[in-house]
Amino acid sequence: MSPATEELSPRRREILAAATTVLAQQGNRGLTHRAVDREAGLAEGSSSAYFRTREALIGSLGDFVADRLAADVQALGVRLASCPGDHERAVVEVSKLFSRWLEQPDLLAARLELTVAATRDPRLAERFTQWRDDLVAMVREVLSSAGKGGGGAAETLVAALDGVLLASLLLPARRRRAFVDDSVEQLLTGLGGDPDTP
Repeated sequence: MSPATEELSPRRREILAAATTVLAQQGNRGLTHRAVDREAGLAEGSSSAYFRTREALIGSLGDFVADRLAADVQALGVRLASCPGDHERAVVEVSKLFSRWLEQPDLLAARLELTVAATRDPRLAERFTQWRDDLVAMVREVLSSAGKGGGGAAETLVAALDGVLLASLLLPARRRRAFVDDSVEQLLTGLGGDPDTP
C-alpha cells in the first residue's frame, strides 16, 4: 500500500470511494469535483477542499484504486504460496478473486479508465506499471513453483486474465461467474500448465 493511501483520513477515503463510482459510471470527462461531491452526498466544494485540483484528485484516485487491487493480489500470492504446484487450488483462488472483483464493477471500470488515462499521464503510468509488475512477478513465481512458465508466460497470462475481466464486464451479470471460471481454468491450464500433465 502506498504511503499516501495509508495516511488517508476517513473523509478522504469517502471522497475517493465516491470518485471511483463517478469515474466508473461517467468516464474520465465526467470526473469533476462537483460530481464527486454529489455522489458522496457532501456540500459543494467539499472534495476540492481535500484535493485542490483535478490532477490531485486523479492522482490520489490512481493510488487508491491501485492499492485496493494490489492488496487483493498480495493476499492471493500468500494463499498460492501455501500450496505450490497445486493447479486446482490456483484455479479456484484466482476465480474467487475475479468473482469478488466482479462484485465491484465500479472498481474494475475505474481501473480501466485510469489505465487509459495513464497513457497520457506519466505519474499514473508509473503507479499502474508498478502494480502490474508486482502482479506479473507473483504469477511468475507461482508458475515457477509448478515447474512451468518459461519466457514471457507470466506476462502473457496476466494480459490474458486482464482480457477476461474486461470481457466479463460486457456480459449480463448472471453469466459472468461461469465465464470467469471457465476462462481462468483454460488459461491456467493452457499457459500455466497443470503439473499433473506431462
